[in-house]
Amino acid sequence: MAKVTGAAVYTADVSRDGLVYAVLVQSEIPRGRVTETSLRASADRAAAEPGVVAVITPLNCPAIEVLPRDLTDDLPFERRPPLSDLTVQHVGQHMAIVVADSLENATEAAAGFALEYEVEPAQLTAREVCDQPTEPDAENGEIRHGSYLPDHYVKLTEEKLQDSRGDAPTGASIAITTEATFSTALNAHYPIELSATIAEWDGDHLTVHDGSRWIVGERTALAASFGIPPENVRVISRLVGGAFGSKSFLWMHVVLCAAAARVVARPVKLVLTRDQMFSSTGHRPRTEQRISLTADRDGTLSGTEHHTLTETSTVAHFCEPAGLSTRLLYNSPYVVVSHRAARINAPTPSFMRGPGEAPGLFALEVAMDELAHQVGLDPLALRVRNHAEFDQASGKQWSGKHLLECYSTGAERFGWDERPSAPRVLRRDGLLVGWGMATATYPGQRSAASCGVVTTDAGQVEFASATHEIGTGVRTVMTQVAADAVGLPLSQVAFASGDTLYPPSPYSGGSQTTATVGSAVFAAGTEWKRRFRALLTADSGSPFHGVAPESVEISEGLVRSGAIADVTASVRDILAAGGESYRRQLTFTTDSDGAKADDKAFQSFGAHFCEVEVDERIGRATVTRWVSVMDCGRILNPKLARNQVMGGIIFGVGMALLEQVPYDATTAQLLGEYYLPTHADRPEFDISFVDTPDYALDPIGARGIGEIGLCGAPAAIANAIFHATGRQLRDLPITLEHLMTPYPDHYAKGQA
Repeated sequence: MAKVTGAAVYTADVSRDGLVYAVLVQSEIPRGRVTETSLRASADRAAAEPGVVAVITPLNCPAIEVLPRDLTDDLPFERRPPLSDLTVQHVGQHMAIVVADSLENATEAAAGFALEYEVEPAQLTAREVCDQPTEPDAENGEIRHGSYLPDHYVKLTEEKLQDSRGDAPTGASIAITTEATFSTALNAHYPIELSATIAEWDGDHLTVHDGSRWIVGERTALAASFGIPPENVRVISRLVGGAFGSKSFLWMHVVLCAAAARVVARPVKLVLTRDQMFSSTGHRPRTEQRISLTADRDGTLSGTEHHTLTETSTVAHFCEPAGLSTRLLYNSPYVVVSHRAARINAPTPSFMRGPGEAPGLFALEVAMDELAHQVGLDPLALRVRNHAEFDQASGKQWSGKHLLECYSTGAERFGWDERPSAPRVLRRDGLLVGWGMATATYPGQRSAASCGVVTTDAGQVEFASATHEIGTGVRTVMTQVAADAVGLPLSQVAFASGDTLYPPSPYSGGSQTTATVGSAVFAAGTEWKRRFRALLTADSGSPFHGVAPESVEISEGLVRSGAIADVTASVRDILAAGGESYRRQLTFTTDSDGAKADDKAFQSFGAHFCEVEVDERIGRATVTRWVSVMDCGRILNPKLARNQVMGGIIFGVGMALLEQVPYDATTAQLLGEYYLPTHADRPEFDISFVDTPDYALDPIGARGIGEIGLCGAPAAIANAIFHATGRQLRDLPITLEHLMTPYPDHYAKGQA
């Protein structure tokens, strides 16, 4: 209601007494060193501008601690503190922060910076690093990218997430082989809400308003950065206006905003510009993926290899795990999966909706279609033939898998049986038409979380957890779970989030929030009902005194018991009569440890079917129709669930046909525009769910939905374009250049 009435407050809407405004100055070269003379002169000029209250550079920045390794080893937290030295690691690196009495004055002063650099050779792609693996200052395969800490030397490349099992196929088991290289472009998160931070100190206590999807982790990182206890830091993130991964972790502009607030002893607001979002809050890195599939003449897989080369920065570690799905999705006796992340002079990449699965399934599912074409099988039939009855990676049985039902239901709703096998057969109004499909999959995940409950004087029951509302409807669903658990109407229940004063919760990512926080809310609601029944039946003034607690039923705010005929009371009246004693005992915190069945593997599945129209005269591909059937456990809110899958598919349309960050190949400067799908690119949707609960994962039976809609969607589009045109396109995005190039005549006969 707050959103649709305009009452919702996002971080940039927050105002504080005495607020001042900060603007960042960023580097313009990919590698080198800023000259101290130019930096000092620019800072002096800025300080003399009207309204400027502080200019902070590497020459005067207060000490900021290096984050501990438990944060930086496996998560994309940057290891180099901001403004820690004069080195430049990438275009867009923060070089200074200007604070003034107005945004206009801060912007004007920051624009006057004229930095000069000692430029050093930069490596801008993973392929460059692999082709030239050493530099003059490299020793023993290691390279120093800056002077901040000797123990932060990093290898040029890191190998992560490797897997190998089975014996390489031989003989008749490799009658058919398809091997190809696929590439995906650098993608930007591009949320509607720009990243914004407001920082304020009270002695050694720090309060930060930030558009964050992990306020508990941000509190830990901020405390480490400033050398204060975590309990001295409060992070508030009431609403997040879109993130897709960009606001999952602490970025260095947040640390600089807090440092500036400490320097000026006033609240400081920093809102990134749209351009700064490209270099300051992560992105999906480029990938180069080589896939090899071997099969017998019937299309039964005998071997699968998936090798990924991707990129990370010189100041943090992140590896796009593109081979994750390949490890488990299809029945293949021999599997080899490898990843290599090359360190380049570029901003730090990070998780982006469907990390690993989104680019990885593009390569795998297009390769599966190419194999089907070689074998002469329908693409759906090939997938059914190689369906995995258990998790190929762990050997465990699935907690619940209904992929075959997704295939059959989706095919029927789409009309897949009418699909001609040869490309370039279907036409409509002078345009080529193609039908494609792909498998969707994403892990079912659950972590530990806590939930607090407060029962008020007015008979309201308020639940709270330090989770986040990122636009997915978390507050709505958690209120539903809470209301069902306690037996109250929605109007009598509330759920609050977005504040580290609430009981802790993990980051809102990995499609885990519903299963994770929902389990904590369910546990809290169940405990509330247990306590309420115990109080009610032990209270001598209650009409239910002396009856067995388990006989008391609570539904829609009314209390009944089969042991007492014709007696009904409202929960609100009982709470009012019980007074402070009731309210005190009905205010507590519960924990959910994230435990799930250890003998099961947890995964969501789905099937995408899509139709495209291709106009080769102008190189345009349009997605016109889409059918998806998803197996994501119990569906708690069908409207929100459908909305999430629809949004993921539209994300896939962008990834397949439009999205690539336009960087200059030699200077790494951002050029041109970043194209996204609009309403005009929306196909006709038919989205449905199997809706079978998965109680082995969590007590509410739900698995995450936020990312699976994207996973497999780009591949379905590429496969449909092949069916329309005969062009085997292995690089994303598929642009007009791919569709207008001269067309080989032999493709018209349906030959690969």
